[in-house]
Amino acid sequence: MADDVISSLNRSAKLFIDRASAATVEDAMERLQGFRMHLFIGEAAACSPTHQAALLSALNCGRRTFLGGVTVSGALEVPLLAKVAAGETLADAVSSLCGTVIGDIPEGVPLVCVGAPPAIGAVEFAVRTTFDGWRGGVIPLASAPLPEQVEFTPAGVLGGALAVSELFAHFDGDAMAGYRSAGMSLWDQSAADWASPASDGPSPRQLPSDFWVIGLGHLGQAFIWTIGLLPFASSKEVRLFLQDVDEAGRSTESTSVLTFDRDEGRQKTRICSDWAERRGFRTRLIERCFDADLRVAHDEPALALCGVDNTQTRAILEGAGFASVFEAGLGAGVEDFRLIRTHSFPAPVGAEEVWADEGSGAELGGEADRPVPLPPAYNDLRNQGAIDDCGLTRLAEVAVGAPFVGMTAAAVLISQVLRMVAGGRRPTVSNLDLRALQHRTLVEREGTDIVIFGTAMSR
Repeated sequence: MADDVISSLNRSAKLFIDRASAATVEDAMERLQGFRMHLFIGEAAACSPTHQAALLSALNCGRRTFLGGVTVSGALEVPLLAKVAAGETLADAVSSLCGTVIGDIPEGVPLVCVGAPPAIGAVEFAVRTTFDGWRGGVIPLASAPLPEQVEFTPAGVLGGALAVSELFAHFDGDAMAGYRSAGMSLWDQSAADWASPASDGPSPRQLPSDFWVIGLGHLGQAFIWTIGLLPFASSKEVRLFLQDVDEAGRSTESTSVLTFDRDEGRQKTRICSDWAERRGFRTRLIERCFDADLRVAHDEPALALCGVDNTQTRAILEGAGFASVFEAGLGAGVEDFRLIRTHSFPAPVGAEEVWADEGSGAELGGEADRPVPLPPAYNDLRNQGAIDDCGLTRLAEVAVGAPFVGMTAAAVLISQVLRMVAGGRRPTVSNLDLRALQHRTLVEREGTDIVIFGTAMSR
């Protein structure tokens, strides 16, 4: 029974369970079912790959957390430029991602606009995504947007994910959500003013064509989604080596953006491979654990992206022979699930030293904090006989998660890779908190020099 409870639990619902603001699992799910979002895209925005990336990323994240549904209106009968969903038109893509196309903006539903908003009356929550080049974010509806001229799809991914993050914060009682700007430059993550053109970078002239993706859950699927939005000259020239050993469970859909309920029981490698090959990418499946014996062959990708929550795996990342490794980790508990930390290697501090003597679990929070005493929903499960004490311990170790956190991490990490290819400084460590995105910390490497930005940095 414990396996059923754990495998089916929506990872965002676990926030309310562990915080003790929901008395039962059913109460937590009912709260998510009360969350709704409406997306609107304007006519000019609908012809932009970056705006389409923002719309579809917001929809893909939002519908997994806002279980009351996500509706979409605006200029949708246009050719689909962001080929991360099925169909010929943007409306087709919305439907394939489980959004509902409607004619008008519904009253009383929080609004996220992509591009210029229509004339609307007073709305409790209304924001707009915005971008220009490497800069992306979300702003109050009445604020002046960025120029939105220079296309860069990861900035759209960032804006869409941050819009969902702000709306989730609004539902969770954050009085400032929807009334503040939140964004960053994906070129210059240290920039205090992300809206300033001075923080922008050059348009990428080259894109990497070989990726080895380790871990195909919450983070790994967000990495692949973001890669799928890049403007490759030919997707047939792009190889994705996909490594994982797990099957999708009932809860996987709640955080993993390429997974749908029909995928329960399928290998994650197969889910991701099917998605990638429908978009013309070439894939290779590695259905074995990443261990100390693995070595990259000379004709295999030299670039690795890692999204696992196991510190033993992270510690041996440099031993496989990759030329460059980029990895991300997320917080796991009630207080830290919005935290993102990235590393890249080689670095002055090696992976083995970074994760020396650490146990398995999420990097930033370790195991999800087990509340003491147990919150009401845990006791309710035990009283029902749905779970025993051993099962409760396992349930307490399950991470709180939300897909917009992994999507934000993907926009940041893929941009770090593109920045390296473009000759920019490579961040070796970065820390972000979606509750206060302006307070970032960053260590960059330029030649043999280490440059530190932000407040106090911890490994």
